[in-house]
Amino acid sequence: MQKSEQKMETKNLISVEEEHILLLLQKGFSNQTISKETGISVNTVKYHLKKIFRKLHAKNRIEAINNFNKTLKNMPL
Repeated sequence: MQKSEQKMETKNLISVEEEHILLLLQKGFSNQTISKETGISVNTVKYHLKKIFRKLHAKNRIEAINNFNKTLKNMPL
């Protein structure tokens, strides 16, 4: 599998909720603020973050945001 195919596959694996959380991460929101914004518990936010990190092969928030942005950038229109 080529890198571009892998990136598109990763984008397809990100749920709408996870994408919303990623957008809030880009704004620098804490888990507690994300919880309030989305109406889910802090534990659920942490659960989603773990899934996001795994799917995007990221070790932290910044890597997750950067990897997601790279995925979006490389997607065909």
